[in-house]
Amino acid sequence: MVSEVQYGGRITDDLDRELFQKYADLWYSDAIFQPNYSFNSMFTEFNYQIPEVNEHSKFLEYIQQMPGKDSPIIFGLHPNADLTFRKNESLDMINTLVDTMPKDSAGGSGLSKEDEVKEKLKKELIPMMPEDFKTLVVRETIDKMKGPRGISVLGLNVPLNVVLSQEI
Repeated sequence: MVSEVQYGGRITDDLDRELFQKYADLWYSDAIFQPNYSFNSMFTEFNYQIPEVNEHSKFLEYIQQMPGKDSPIIFGLHPNADLTFRKNESLDMINTLVDTMPKDSAGGSGLSKEDEVKEKLKKELIPMMPEDFKTLVVRETIDKMKGPRGISVLGLNVPLNVVLSQEI
C-alpha cells in the first residue's frame, strides 16, 4: 500500500516505480519487528533502526538525532552519487536562471535589461490584470449563492461555495 498507493501514484517512470517497490520490499518486511533491526547493514554516519522505546518524546529525540542529509550508501548507491546529483542540480538551476534572463533586443532603446523588463510589464502585462476583488461584493454574492439541487442552504454553508471563497 505504501509503495503503490501512497507514493507510487506520484511516480511516473516505470523504472523508478520498480526501484521504489524494491526499497519498500526491503524496508517493509517482517524483519523490522525483530529487536535491533537495522535498515542499513553498511556502515554509515547514522544507524537507521526503529528505536525500542514506548514514549513519544523518546521517538522525537531519536528523530532529532537523524542527519539532515542521508548518505547515498543507505540507498545502495556509490558515495559519488550525491556529488553527481548536486552537480546536476546546480547546473539545472544555473541553466534555468540563464533561460529566464531577458534576451538582447535589436532596438537601441538605451534602457538596461532590467528597465526593459519593467517597461514590458507596465505596457503589456499589467493592463491584462483583472480588477481587484471587492471583498464586500464577493461576500454578499457568495452569501446569496445556492448549493446543488435538493440542498436548501445558502452561502458558506455550501462546501463548493467555501472552496470558491477560499480560491478568491
